[in-house]
Amino acid sequence: MGCYEREQQAIAAGAGKRGDAARAYFAELDANTPEEASCLTHRPDYTDTLFAPEHDDIYQEMCRFIDQPEPRFFDTVENPMEIEGYTGADVYRIMIGTNPRIVALDAGAVYSMLVRLRTQPDLAKRILNFRPTCYQNGCGNTYRPLGEEIPAHLQL
Repeated sequence: MGCYEREQQAIAAGAGKRGDAARAYFAELDANTPEEASCLTHRPDYTDTLFAPEHDDIYQEMCRFIDQPEPRFFDTVENPMEIEGYTGADVYRIMIGTNPRIVALDAGAVYSMLVRLRTQPDLAKRILNFRPTCYQNGCGNTYRPLGEEIPAHLQL
């Protein structure tokens, strides 16, 4: 029995609520987050999105991801669902691989994107197809060695 089924039993018994499995996963992630990165532990409220009954299939897949032994991998979830041509593994690979500003993604972010692909496919595809050009042109580097002058065209 997986975390989704245990959650459903707890709900039926009046001892749990929808999303408890995901919240336990987030608590586990946050507990293992170094203190200096604790600002990264803010979680959105998934009540109306990922935990909504109309997205139960996506939430069930997230629970199957959570049930995997560590280290968990999106591409090892059995029978992954596909929404608008994307699986959870595709979303992870695209988001982490094409935007150098994204250093880590958890299952909440990946499966929320699947919800967005279902509810707002045009916006979600624009997000997934986003390629930051600033880093390619060098303007993303805001750190300069001490004493190096800022070029005149970049000064305010």
